[in-house]
Amino acid sequence: MSQLEPGSRVNMHLRVHSVRVTRERRRYDGGALNRVAECIVGDQYGCIKMMAFDDQLEIVREGAVICIRNAHANVVKEHMRIEVDRWAKVEASTESIPTVNQQNNASDIAYELVVKQ
Repeated sequence: MSQLEPGSRVNMHLRVHSVRVTRERRRYDGGALNRVAECIVGDQYGCIKMMAFDDQLEIVREGAVICIRNAHANVVKEHMRIEVDRWAKVEASTESIPTVNQQNNASDIAYELVVKQ
């Protein structure tokens, strides 16, 4: 967790601490239900917010250990979070991660865009 930097790609094993569904709505044509959740994930070194979508929520459940590959660490509204886009993958992991260190939350750090001249 300590190596995360804004704009970098993320490949790591993490434990899901909490999942909070922030949006849930049917498609305009009455089809599938679209869901978006804000999750707190981490390991013994720290934690960060992660956005999970639709089918990913079957894997990303509270207490589960997941492996994320090729995800983005982006800054949104001045705070960093992990976003799993269409080129990234989330899958269940067999790694042993006993706890999530909530004292070191990388999403609590406020980032500011500075223009170099």
